[in-house]
Amino acid sequence: MRHSTLAVLGAALLAATGRAADGRDVPTPAPLRAPLLLPEPPPPVAGAPALSLIWFDPQASLPDGSEATWREVASIFDGIGVDVRWTRGGLGTVYGASALPEIPVILLPDDPSRGRAGQHVMGLVMRQQEPSRAIWVFLRSVRWTLGHPLWRRKPSNEAESRDLALALARVVAHEVVHSIAPDEPHSHGGLMRHSLNRSFLLGKGAPLDPQCAAAFLVRLAALLPAPGVPPSSGLRSVPVAGP
Repeated sequence: MRHSTLAVLGAALLAATGRAADGRDVPTPAPLRAPLLLPEPPPPVAGAPALSLIWFDPQASLPDGSEATWREVASIFDGIGVDVRWTRGGLGTVYGASALPEIPVILLPDDPSRGRAGQHVMGLVMRQQEPSRAIWVFLRSVRWTLGHPLWRRKPSNEAESRDLALALARVVAHEVVHSIAPDEPHSHGGLMRHSLNRSFLLGKGAPLDPQCAAAFLVRLAALLPAPGVPPSSGLRSVPVAGP
């Protein structure tokens, strides 16, 4: 049984070079949109391939709004028939015992790498992180891409909060594809486009193009338990026992 903790992932991030450096490409900021209401995801379909995502927010960078982000990510992958299941993790969370593929999603207030300073990287997956390629998301870069005033630590109104939840979801979903299918290149449009600019992050949809979707489903299927093998029935994240 493999066990991975947030502390190990943190050390790996600081020591490694990342991939999927998706920054801003906005010559002219788009006008502010009307507040977006994120819909509830449809109910899981029996027999659909499933994926477990574990949400870590170690510095409470997003104390409110994570559920809206989760719903949008689930809706994106429901579009290709994948059931995404979320678990909230913490410093004492152990993962790796589930029969489902599990991916940690770690939200940090800023990118800790000085080598990427000025690149405004919103999310990345480290190539050498095996067997679970963790996703790292940097809140400040996402807010910069949206044009939010960075001197405020948090969104200043409900519209900004909703926009941030939607943008985070699309960054996370983009990196989920990189995590499961690391060799799949960026596409010219849709969710896997190279540059996730403000217009895309707040657009009406973030579909996966058919080629990316097919590659993702093939790689996900290879990680799922063989037919007839029951999934584990316990919690998908388990607190480490204290001394």
